[in-house]
Amino acid sequence: MSTDQHHAADSCHPLISVVVPSYNHGRYIGACLDSLMFQDYPNLEIVITDDASTDDSVAVIRRFLRDVAGATASYACRYDAAEDVIERAVHPRYARTGRRIVFLRAEANGGSTANYNRGLAHCAGEYCTFVPADDICHPQLFSALARPLLDDVADFAYADMFVVDDDMRILREFRLPEHSFDASFRNWYLCGVAKLYRRALHDRFGPFDETADADDHECFLRFALGGARFVHVPHTLYSVRSHEGRENGLHAPGRFARLLEHSKRLTLMAREREPAPPGAWREEMASTVGPVTPGVLDAPGVPGAQGANAPHPVAERVVLTDEERSFFTEGHCATAPQPPSDNDTEARRG
Repeated sequence: MSTDQHHAADSCHPLISVVVPSYNHGRYIGACLDSLMFQDYPNLEIVITDDASTDDSVAVIRRFLRDVAGATASYACRYDAAEDVIERAVHPRYARTGRRIVFLRAEANGGSTANYNRGLAHCAGEYCTFVPADDICHPQLFSALARPLLDDVADFAYADMFVVDDDMRILREFRLPEHSFDASFRNWYLCGVAKLYRRALHDRFGPFDETADADDHECFLRFALGGARFVHVPHTLYSVRSHEGRENGLHAPGRFARLLEHSKRLTLMAREREPAPPGAWREEMASTVGPVTPGVLDAPGVPGAQGANAPHPVAERVVLTDEERSFFTEGHCATAPQPPSDNDTEARRG
C-alpha cells in the first residue's frame, strides 16, 4: 500500500499535516523532526519548508530524508553463555508506515509568516498545525489534541508547554486557563503554541496575514470570532526552546515590541466584538460556493480577513507513481509554479 493510500484508508485517524517552517535552524531541526517521527499518532504528513537558510539547514534536512527510511536501532535481547556474547535485536528506527514527508525550499527569504503559508498551501490533511523547527513535540501531542476534534466537540485544540534551554532543561511551564473567549482573547492572547485545528478553518477564513506582526494571534482571533470551537487539553505536551537565535529573530527587541503592540490592539478589538455562535463557521461554509481561495476571501466583518490573502510563493509538488511508493517528496519553491527538473525536484524511495 502506498503512503497516500494508507492515509486515505485510515478513517479512524484522519491525516494530520504538520508544517515545519525553518530558517537557519540546522542545529535544531533534526531533533524537531525526530519528535514528529516518534509521535504515537499513526497518520502524519510532515511538510518542511525552508525559507532560504544560509546555514547548513538544507544539508541537515537532506541527510535526514536520505537516511530516514533505512535507519535502524538495536537493543540487547539475549545473552549467549556458550559464546559469552550479548546478542542484539535490530529494528527500524522510525515507523515504516503512516508518515509522509514533503520538503519545500524557497529561492529567497520571504519571512516567517509567508513560510507558514507556503507550507499550508501544500497540506493534504484534514487537521493541521505548524511546529517551528527549533521546538520539540512530546510523543502524545497529536493523539491527545486530535481526540476532541475526532469527537467533534472542538475545531481547535491546544495544550500546555514547557520552555526549555539548549540542553533541554526546563526553564518554566506554561499552564493555560480553560478556554473561554474572555480568557483566551479578551484578557490576553492565551491559545498556546501546542495546537491542532481543522484545515477547513483556513479554507473559510484565509491563511495567516503576512502583514501582521502577531500573525497567529490575528489568525486565531479570526477563527474565534467566526464561531470556531476551541478547547484546552490540560496536559504539557510540547517544549519551546529559548535560545540566542530566537532572541535575535522573532523575539529581537524591536520586532517583539511590534508584536506586543499588535497583540494589545487585537485584545482591545476582542473586547469590542462578540464571537459568532459556536460552530457557526460551518453554516457559513455551507453557504459558500466552493472553497475560499487567496484573494477571494468571503468573510465580511472578520478583522484582518482581507489582509490575510497576500500572495505567497507556490511550490511544485512531486506526484509519484504507485510503484515508487516514495516515503517523501521534495519540491522547489519559487514565486511562480516551475516545471520540475533534475535540479530542483527530487524524489527518493522509502
